[in-house]
Amino acid sequence: MIAKVIDKKQSDGRRVRGSDPVGLALYLFGPGKHNEHVDPHIVAADVTLGVPDGHRYTDKRDIIDLGHDLNAPHKLFGTEFPGGHVWHLVLSNDGKKDRLLADEEWAEIARSAMDKMGFTESSGKAACRWFAVRHGLSIDGNDHIHIAVNLIREDGTKASIWNDRRKLQTFAAEMERRYGLAVIEGRSGAGLPGVTRAEKEIAARTGQPEPARLRLTRAVRAAAVASASEAEFVRRLRGTGVLARPRYGEGGRTEVVGYSVALRPVEGGKPVWFGGGKLAPDLTLARLRAHWKQDVDTRREAVEEWIGEGPARTGREARVLRAEAWTEAEEQINGVLARLAEVDVEDWETWAGVAREAAGIYAALSARLEGRYPGPLARAAEALSRSAQSRHGQPRARRSGVASPLRGVQMIAIQARSMGRSREGEAMLIRSMFRIVGILHDVHAARGEATQSARLAVLAQGELAALHRSLIGGGLPQSVSADQPTIGQAEGRVEQQPGNRPDRDRDDREI
Repeated sequence: MIAKVIDKKQSDGRRVRGSDPVGLALYLFGPGKHNEHVDPHIVAADVTLGVPDGHRYTDKRDIIDLGHDLNAPHKLFGTEFPGGHVWHLVLSNDGKKDRLLADEEWAEIARSAMDKMGFTESSGKAACRWFAVRHGLSIDGNDHIHIAVNLIREDGTKASIWNDRRKLQTFAAEMERRYGLAVIEGRSGAGLPGVTRAEKEIAARTGQPEPARLRLTRAVRAAAVASASEAEFVRRLRGTGVLARPRYGEGGRTEVVGYSVALRPVEGGKPVWFGGGKLAPDLTLARLRAHWKQDVDTRREAVEEWIGEGPARTGREARVLRAEAWTEAEEQINGVLARLAEVDVEDWETWAGVAREAAGIYAALSARLEGRYPGPLARAAEALSRSAQSRHGQPRARRSGVASPLRGVQMIAIQARSMGRSREGEAMLIRSMFRIVGILHDVHAARGEATQSARLAVLAQGELAALHRSLIGGGLPQSVSADQPTIGQAEGRVEQQPGNRPDRDRDDREI
């Protein structure tokens, strides 16, 4: 279950809510922005409003009256709430993973949410007025309800919304257990930022095969995993044509504390920038630095590369590797596989490190073989990057003796000569990486992480197997059982999707 408070964050960090309950009521009982409000009706409401569960409004005047009734304590006492006194919450379930809840179940969830937030008399204070509306499925197929709350209580005092998001995350986890709903990965700290509907619409409107965030994530991951230092990372990243700019610490340009990346815009457009943490939790600069050599000289070199000053440098990234490197890559993977046989499934740090390196290899293979049009290699990189995320309370992936040889494999995937035996080498690498996917699948299955193990099973059984057969033929890795559930059964469908200086223009959009 996803719990989302609808408000806006101001430049000074303040969050601004609504202050027009009549307007909100008209929206909730109207057609919606995309005519998705097919059956708006009350599922639950504060008893003071006198609205029965299941009520459907047929007259606009009645909807306006509902908004005025919700607003009555604010109107009566004149109490002002900083940032707006109308609190708007959306609770939604995944239409691909969860069963369709009954109105009665949503009513119980809404009342439990109000109790959790301290908006009812169970808090020992005067109640807030609220109502919950169900529309039917969203345009993405998700079942959901909206809850509108007047933060001015019946006695004119203000309700507290301190830490509301954290409380709601705990509440959502409780509802997942109570109603047997799919568990949201990101709540454990192990998820990836979701692509917004707006990003998808922009990609479709501009004729791009995928949202910019996904392409940038693979580019950053490939550059990061192949690099031995921060300066090399900067050179590799810009060498792919990605725009990259630093974020400096206080006191000038002597310290880089973060970075943002963007695709080159079409003529007349402005770059849309994404900070590293908006791509994936493990792609922040601080997390990336844990995998690179760090000393006074390398830090100074990195700052010079970010700024774009000093003589142009080249390093390992400029080498073109001979065809024999493909054989070396296979040997390195075999060595890692042999060592992984001795690693306990509960060794989170090692397995996250293996997944991180493997995701980088798949990202490099995707750039090499799929280009702008993401396919199974791109989806494998995304799936494995989920395995690389550390959960709350678990150690983060760091430079690992077990996984470190995979960094050399990633470098080969980027820099091996694209002629002669390269096709055979690419096919060999895909076959070898099959085995990494299979072992990680087994690790997730042993831990009881069904959703992630199902992702990897589908990749190994379906898309990656088909790709490998198209190159040289071959079967499935033995470690993935043929009777594993499909991604559709386990978590919904897997979507099928068809060297610069920093830009210092701060007027463009950053996400």
